[in-house]
This record gives sequence, structure tokens and C-alpha cells, in this order.
Amino acid sequence: MSEVFSMAFKDLRILMRDKLGAFFIVGFPILMGLFFGMIMGGNSGGDTAKIRIAIVDEDQSEMSKQFVDLLAANESVDLQVDDFEPARESVRGGKRQGMIVLPEGFGSKVGVFWGEPATIQIGMDPSRAAEAGMVEGYIMQAVGGMAGERFQNPTQFKPMIEEQRQQLADDPDVDPVTRGLVGAFFNSVDGMLDNIGELQETPGGEENGPMSDGGFQFANVESLDITYVPEPGSRNAQIQKLTSPWDISFPQAMLWGVLGTVAGFAISIAQEKTMGTLVRLQVAPVSRFQILAGKALACFMTVLFVITMLTVLGVFLPDGLRPDSYAKLVVAALCVAVCFVGIMMTFSVLGKTEQSVSGIGWAANMIMAMLGGCMIPVMFMPASIQQASIFSPVKWAILSIEGAIWRKFSWLEMATPCGILIAIGAAGLIAGTIVLNKRDGS
Repeated sequence: MSEVFSMAFKDLRILMRDKLGAFFIVGFPILMGLFFGMIMGGNSGGDTAKIRIAIVDEDQSEMSKQFVDLLAANESVDLQVDDFEPARESVRGGKRQGMIVLPEGFGSKVGVFWGEPATIQIGMDPSRAAEAGMVEGYIMQAVGGMAGERFQNPTQFKPMIEEQRQQLADDPDVDPVTRGLVGAFFNSVDGMLDNIGELQETPGGEENGPMSDGGFQFANVESLDITYVPEPGSRNAQIQKLTSPWDISFPQAMLWGVLGTVAGFAISIAQEKTMGTLVRLQVAPVSRFQILAGKALACFMTVLFVITMLTVLGVFLPDGLRPDSYAKLVVAALCVAVCFVGIMMTFSVLGKTEQSVSGIGWAANMIMAMLGGCMIPVMFMPASIQQASIFSPVKWAILSIEGAIWRKFSWLEMATPCGILIAIGAAGLIAGTIVLNKRDGS
């Protein structure tokens, strides 16, 4: 066993001698994490896939159901009606990008240009900030459509105006002047609705009627933080809230460091093969298994060091990281290390020279990073590419780390990404070792 540790520390010393290589493993991910954290500020072309949204209809009125139908008709939205807690859990677990809540009273206020506007709550996955603006735009589009529907059917306003008139007459605190002004306003609205009805009965009236929102605010959009952990019977009870940009940027930065580690060690194995170092080591009293185990251990230790270093740095930054569970973060780090050690072993046998291994390794790293969401927001990718993201180890690595930092995964929820990472790592280790042994005639 001492030979394995000696080989591992030998590779670590060689790694530290290459200042540029060490920078891309240690310094570059720090810069990436700081940069993306600052530009995110705590928020986070092609056939793009639909944005997966859960909607909670607490109003259960005809107007709220009509709103749900209008939003579901949007070709860019994959809408699923659900209860509040399952909807929140689906967003927290990364199954949906966001959720929409229609509170009680929504139907009586939406599309009305007087009084308090209807309230709509939006809860977005903090790591999917790019989609938030688009979802709000789709919501306002649907609300505008409902305002148009109300004007097309002005009789809907009549009962509401009469109700407001009655409330005004019954309120003893309203002075006579205000009562007269508001009453005159309701009379004007009533007359306008009659005129709209007459216009719609004439040829061409439907096209010329005022269907736009006229600049009125028809909805009050409120942010709903899906990272709340509510107490039983209380939706708004906050135990821990994600407010730090580092919670989102640092898991991605960790993976950039891990990818740099994988490429560096894969190239080092190819280099030692071409330079004959592996052959010379085998002449010494060191077995091939010990040589490969030493390489794997050195890579494993470096991956853990990268994740640990970035975690410590993130915790001490202003408004820094607040991992939900350090125990789960340790498990996630170990699984990520196992996975990418296996990938490193596979990369090392894909080419016969260090140049070919370097090119293939970094190309594969870029593909894994893009599919995993480290470079381009997944929403901007074609739908078929988005579906292929499940094959990227980077996706599962980020999900496992986020699960420990801010998604508040249970141990059962951690099992899926961690199990996938271990399976990929084991397959890579076995395949890489078998190919390397056969190629060298063992």
C-alpha cells in the first residue's frame, strides 16, 4: 500500500511543478466562480424545448381556469397543474424550472383596470434565472389575453360595477364629494361598456374594439422563494433562504476544476506511456496495478482538494456559501471524485500520444460541460440536446453538490445522482484499465 501512496504523491509533486497546469485546476475555477457569482447578483436560436412549469390554482374560479388554459396554450410552456407542496418540491428537486401560484381572489381581479390588480406568485429555480424573465413575459401575455376577453364580453363587468357601487353607498367613511366622483366614474365605465357592446354588434366591431391593455397594470407579480422550508401548516415560514450568488456559481466552478484535473491526469498517463516511464516503473518492484492505482488515487485526492478548497473559500466570502448539510456535501464530493477518476482513466486510453489525449479529453470535457449547463443555459439548447443532457456526468455532479448546498435533498434524493456518478466512475475505471493493459500487451 505504501507504493500506491508514493506513486500518488509523486504525481502530485509533478502537478505542482507545472504552474500553468496548476492554475487551470486551482486558480481558474476560483475566477469562474467569482465572475459568475458577481454577474448573477444573487438571482440568478434553435428549436428550444418547452419551459417546464407547475401551476397551483388556489382560486378555482372560472377566470383562473381560463388563465390556466391560456397559459397552457403557449407552445413554449409545458404546464402541469398541481398542489402547492408537490409543485414546490418539483422545482426544488430540479424536475421543473418554476412554479406559478394563483391565490384566492385572482379571478375577481384579473383583467380589471380599476382597483387592486390580481396577484400572481412565481417561484423559479435559482439556478435557472435565464428562464425567469421569459416566464413572467408569458404570464403577462396570458393576463393581457384575459383583459381582452373581458372587453369582448363587457357583461362580465356589470355585476362587478354594481358590487362596487353598493360598497360605496354602504361605506359611511366616504365623504360626499368622493362618493360623487367615484359614482360618476362608475357611470362612465358603465356607459363605455354599453358602447363596446354596440360596437361589437356592428360589422367589423370586433376588430376595431379596444382589445389592448392600454398600459394598465392587470397583475401584481410576486416572487416566491422555493428554497423556503415551511413548517407544518405554514407556507411562508422560512428556515433557510438562498440569497447568496455563490450558492449557484460555486458548484459550476467546482466542476471546471474537476474537468481540468481529469484532463491533466489523462494527459500525464499518455505522456508517461510515450516517454517510456511506465515501462521503467514496471522494471522496478512496482506492479502495473499499483501504478494505475497511484494515478487514480492522485486524481481522486486532487478532485477532493478542488471541491474542498472552493467550499472553504465560498464559506468565507461576504454573503458566502451556507451548505445545508456538510455530511451530504462530503458524500457528493466523494461520488464526484469516483466518477471523474473513472472518466480520466477512459480518456487516457482514447489516444496513443499526449497530444491526441489532450485534444480528445478537452473536447469531451467541453461537450460534457455544455450538456451539463456549465457553459450555456440549457433552455437555449435544441430540445433533442436538452434530452441528451441526462448523459452528461457534469449534470449529475452539479445536481448532487447543489442538493447538499441549497436544494436540501434528503438522503433518498441524493441517492439518484450519487448512484449515477458511482456507476459512471466504475465503468470508466474498468474500461480504461482493461484497454491500457491490452494495449501494452499484458
